[in-house]
Amino acid sequence: MRLLQIVVPHSDHDSLMDLLEEASPPSRWHTELNDDQVLTSVLLRMELVEPVSDAVQDKFGECDGFRMLLLPVEATHPPLPEPEKEEDPNLQAEKSWSPKFGRVSREELIEDIEGSSKTSPVFMIMVGIATIVSSVGLIKDSPAIIIGAMVIAPLLGPNMALALGTTLGDIKMVRRAIRSNLVGLSIAIVSSAAFGYFVQMDNLGDELTARTVVDLGDILVALASGAAGAIAFTSGAPATVVGVMVAVALLPPTAACGMLAGAGGWLKAGEAATLAATNIVCINLSATGVFFIQGVRPSSSAWTDKDKARKASIKALAMWTFALLALAALIVFAWSD
Repeated sequence: MRLLQIVVPHSDHDSLMDLLEEASPPSRWHTELNDDQVLTSVLLRMELVEPVSDAVQDKFGECDGFRMLLLPVEATHPPLPEPEKEEDPNLQAEKSWSPKFGRVSREELIEDIEGSSKTSPVFMIMVGIATIVSSVGLIKDSPAIIIGAMVIAPLLGPNMALALGTTLGDIKMVRRAIRSNLVGLSIAIVSSAAFGYFVQMDNLGDELTARTVVDLGDILVALASGAAGAIAFTSGAPATVVGVMVAVALLPPTAACGMLAGAGGWLKAGEAATLAATNIVCINLSATGVFFIQGVRPSSSAWTDKDKARKASIKALAMWTFALLALAALIVFAWSD
């Protein structure tokens, strides 16, 4: 559940009430503000927030003093009634747009994903620490240590931001996501390369060897990781466990690539890099597909033609699919025995 608070001038209050009648919110309150404005608080289920907020933004976005706030609601008493099956929860303007998936609003999704994909000092330190822990796990052939490193690695946010940015056609978000991904992967490669250079690597353990081979299972894990990450964000669920899953697909092969390169094993390092690149492509492909299927689209104020948003998503899916096919060809013809 979410609490949507809307501030409009007194002169527009009746129009706002007429608009909200179409959504039939179970509860709403009005507060008179001192500066000739009215604050309307509306209790909504999360799947209703986006169509309602879009309609409000389209109609009142240019009004003086207009403001919308979105707050999470942990619980309410009495509980909200269950929606009737025959009722369509979307506004008329959104009926042909949003699939009937229970997901958070676009603005909430953007805020959550962008906040977890910033290239901050903490992000860089955490990637470096996680890479060292992962490298130790690979050299000791210890799955437990590797899994421990996955809990640290904050690589989920940048990849989800890249998938969301391509779905929305948000070039700024895409650029920030690419920068965060490059910074994180660069730190991982440099840290693991230093580890591989200074640590004796006589024999390759099973865990390290597994990161130099790409097969169908690895591709399926990466596809599942990206889909799980996108679903976690769109459902408003905590993404910690999913972050571990995504990190499993990204950080170990990247660390293996750096370690093998630092030890002088350039051929094996190239194979590990291919696995890492394949995982990145698969994660973004499946995450973009999930965002598209769940009806994540730009707001009408961002796009003059809604068809452009769909075309942007389709182009993104085609781009990632082509990249996956190119990597598959490389795996078959370059790295096959």
